Amino acid sequence: MVSRNDGAPDARMLLNSSERAIKAVNRRKIVRAVMVQPSTQVQIARRTDLSQAKVSAVVQELVHDNLVTVHDSERGKTIRLREVRGLAAGVDIGHERLTVAVRRVDDDFVHRAAVNVGARHGMARWVGESAELIRRLSAEAGLSVEHLVSIGLGIPAAVNPRTAQVTMIAPSLGWDLDGDPRTWFENDFPGVPVAPDNDANFAAFGEYMHGEGRDVETMIFVKASTGIGAGIIIRPYIYRGRRGLAGEMGHYCIAPGGAVCNCGRRGCVETVAGGAELLAQVGKAYQGHGVEPPKTLDQLVDFARDGRDRVSLRVVQDAARAIGAGIVMECNTLDPEMVVLGGELGRAGQIAIDAVMETLRLGAIESAVEGDSAVLVRTSALGLSAGAQGALSFALMSEESVSHIG
Repeated sequence: MVSRNDGAPDARMLLNSSERAIKAVNRRKIVRAVMVQPSTQVQIARRTDLSQAKVSAVVQELVHDNLVTVHDSERGKTIRLREVRGLAAGVDIGHERLTVAVRRVDDDFVHRAAVNVGARHGMARWVGESAELIRRLSAEAGLSVEHLVSIGLGIPAAVNPRTAQVTMIAPSLGWDLDGDPRTWFENDFPGVPVAPDNDANFAAFGEYMHGEGRDVETMIFVKASTGIGAGIIIRPYIYRGRRGLAGEMGHYCIAPGGAVCNCGRRGCVETVAGGAELLAQVGKAYQGHGVEPPKTLDQLVDFARDGRDRVSLRVVQDAARAIGAGIVMECNTLDPEMVVLGGELGRAGQIAIDAVMETLRLGAIESAVEGDSAVLVRTSALGLSAGAQGALSFALMSEESVSHIG
């Protein structure tokens, strides 16, 4: 891609000012919100906690300064950023897969890439792979990484929203709980702020901002992959709890006295519906029958969807029912407007939705699952890119590397 006009304003200059006057802070908030997504003044007010009057006044100044334009749309007058030189990146690191998203702050198009390198391969490797993908995708977007303004980092761990420290991690990963995720890209991208959070939280934020959950009041996003986690959106915030442990659905006990989980307890959702357990179930069913079982979660879901394998179909359905038991607890506590199923299991589509609804109708409060106001259950519109896109948007919107404490 050919680089755009070098005379365009530099996003870093717009966002990294040290001026702390309220007017300057509000201006940066609104510029960040428009960089994340062209929005109406009502949407900007909601997402920045500013009054519509303040948003209107700042938007008028930004129009005068030739930084934004205002256009009529179905939702009202939409504010768009003019040409600005800047990039934002999002990194979603799972146990087995790494996904990176990069976008110019003045463009809607998201450049994405994924590789089969995950957290289990060791930090040095996945950090290096992430940095390389960020460089490659930045070049595709027409700018160098010198124009990078923020990196969102979604990791398979609980992150304290007040300190950005890792508070809980799967023991199998062997990560240092004393490490600071905000420093992990210092060598590759010095001076670029990093916003770390749980991968399911960022997937929830991505779906809320850009997918099925756009502007809903309350939403639960379930990421069902190797592990199982959930992100909770209470508009416009990610709800994390005191220590970043909110939404750890994989460790809800649904089978008392069941198998031991890697958290040290028994009968957790992950022991029944985690990726390794599902593949083991299919392998055991076909053991000695000369049938080649699926080797990955993606294959398992593909086999279930296309009808070639009744065993895979049953395993996926049972997993979704088990996850539904965790969703019941969330629904009876939070009464959400929408539940979104993501991760590899979310690719099962209506198969997963139907199985989850079976469990919800049995266990959730009746008025939450029946009638016109029943909870909506959907599969992710962003698919396996939800986490990276949510990480990108959250970090770009944040004034500092840790914000929107819930």
